[in-house]
Amino acid sequence: MRKQSVIDMVNEHHRPPSLLLGFGNVGKELVLLDDFWNMTEVLGILSSSGGVRTNGKERVEAIREAAKTSAKLSDLPFFQKWLSISDFIDELSGGVAFITIPPSYYSGEPNISLVLNFLKNGISIITADKTPFALAYSKVIEASRSSKAFIGYRATVAAGTPFTDLAKGLRGRSIASIKSVLNATTNFLLSKVEEGKSWEESLELARTEKLLEPDPRIDVEGIDSAAKLTIISNILGKGISLWDVRRTPLFSVDEEMVRRALKEGKRYKYIASYSFDGGNPTVSPQLIQKGNPLYDVRGNYNGILFELEGSEHIYLEGPAGPAWRTARVMITDLIEMLYSPR
Repeated sequence: MRKQSVIDMVNEHHRPPSLLLGFGNVGKELVLLDDFWNMTEVLGILSSSGGVRTNGKERVEAIREAAKTSAKLSDLPFFQKWLSISDFIDELSGGVAFITIPPSYYSGEPNISLVLNFLKNGISIITADKTPFALAYSKVIEASRSSKAFIGYRATVAAGTPFTDLAKGLRGRSIASIKSVLNATTNFLLSKVEEGKSWEESLELARTEKLLEPDPRIDVEGIDSAAKLTIISNILGKGISLWDVRRTPLFSVDEEMVRRALKEGKRYKYIASYSFDGGNPTVSPQLIQKGNPLYDVRGNYNGILFELEGSEHIYLEGPAGPAWRTARVMITDLIEMLYSPR
């Protein structure tokens, strides 16, 4: 007799209605997961200019085929221009919105308002978007508590590795500091410079590999790392915002400095750190000695080092994206939502 899996047990529960916001890399990967369709009753998918209703097997098959290509949601023949959240809000009661839209760090909108509106209406959210948690963490948490709606945001930090779970598990401990590598793109850039390439050549390679954000400043000026550090710090009760983090651009060190450090048994890493004894949260290029676990964080991996009471250390390292991992982690959040008493 086949052993019952967690997914099987979840599938025995009521399938909540769901709505997907965003049909980019992560949204497409989510659409390709059977669990997304089997564990929720998907009502529709929205992009910035409209959307589709997912009623009917033929539509679902067409959407999943489009997700395997570079097609836009608007390329589908049943795309409805200006279809919006308001068209689904009543049907979504007691359900969940999956949010995979791009970040909006400078204004915070419409991302923050979208999340707060869902929560106000008792609709749970599972999101890969860092914006609301980096800019309005306490407001989002309070809205969730008031409405008793679930919020899942594992995918916002090192999506392939449970950094947020570790941070939640350290609540109540006396934490001295966090030191971390939270951005895989800058890891890639530094490794290419170590190999002899210029910053410009490394950037072009990162662009070719589709590692760079559409706005490269999000990576190389530390905004992405700062957003993730902010989320981890807020989980631990430090009420900071993204813009409280002091950022030094990656390119403040030149190529020769990077290569010279390597010859001396050190490495430059783009470090997100926070000393809780009165220090400021920062993101900056820092020299890391061989022997420090962050020294060996390479490629698509992230690492986070917590220093606790009595100079104890807890370290976690693992893969971040790409998009397929992020989508799978959103399913992890969904499983938690379906099991969480509310």
